[in-house]
Amino acid sequence: MQVVYGVNRSFLFPALLSAYSAVKNASKPLDVTIFGQDFTDEDIAIVEQVNQSLTGGTISYQKFDLENLPGFSEYKSKFPAITMLPLFLPQLCEKRCVFVDADTLVVSDVWELLDMDLEGQPFAACVDMGLVTLGGGDFLRPSLQQIFRPGREHKKSLSRVSKSIRLGFIPGEGYFNAGIMVMDCSAIHGDRELREISDFEKLVPHIPYLPEQDRMNQLFHGRWFRLPIQWNTRPQIWFDAHSPKYRKMSKAFRQHLSDASRTPKIWHYVGGKKPWRATRMARLLFHRAYGDYETYMARFEKETGLTYTM
Repeated sequence: MQVVYGVNRSFLFPALLSAYSAVKNASKPLDVTIFGQDFTDEDIAIVEQVNQSLTGGTISYQKFDLENLPGFSEYKSKFPAITMLPLFLPQLCEKRCVFVDADTLVVSDVWELLDMDLEGQPFAACVDMGLVTLGGGDFLRPSLQQIFRPGREHKKSLSRVSKSIRLGFIPGEGYFNAGIMVMDCSAIHGDRELREISDFEKLVPHIPYLPEQDRMNQLFHGRWFRLPIQWNTRPQIWFDAHSPKYRKMSKAFRQHLSDASRTPKIWHYVGGKKPWRATRMARLLFHRAYGDYETYMARFEKETGLTYTM
């Protein structure tokens, strides 16, 4: 179990395509596990069909036990229970693994992550691009937006203050995105504080928001290794790398943006940037990210005999 995905059946094909791309770009055999929620027998057969078509690695299915999350359905969340899978990986995996979101495309060798020196940290991820500018507390200061759109900006400020209180720190370069994570499961499980990662009661305050991401940021604050953004690259990376929005960020962060713009290693189609939802304008603006996806999709369909459906 070296690379792990967690999806409900609606995201089966994106997960399979991402897993396929990971195996195809691996420098040595790769073991990929897809944890599924509410999979049918047909879904499981599709996973096996993809596995049988592969050389250089394996893709297998494993059921996610919903009993790990007693009472989760009683809380309002826009995410399915399977999204909480990373909180339980230290119990399910004995060694280092890489967790990858389904809405991704791996265009480099994930063995780089599996073999990477994390400088003594038990966990690694990339800075979250959506909240990175909050670190300086600028959202607490008056701005032109508060003059022209006071209602919207007031709501956003309250949300950001609330998030900072829940986390125990102001998000910024110290807040990571949970889409791609390297987890040293044995080290996490063996640490008295970190083994609380699966404590449901401590997850509850975060459930209405970004549950597993916020909980993991709270737990690993100051105890994670920063991966280059190349490993979690948004389709709009060229615009990110040239935007004045990030001019106050650290030199290291800005260098990571520049590197990711030149050589992305994992595309992460975050938010509304999903390839199967992309508008014609988005495909034009972010043609490299969507072009890569279409190329791998065509190869996937040819080699597996399946039709990619969403």
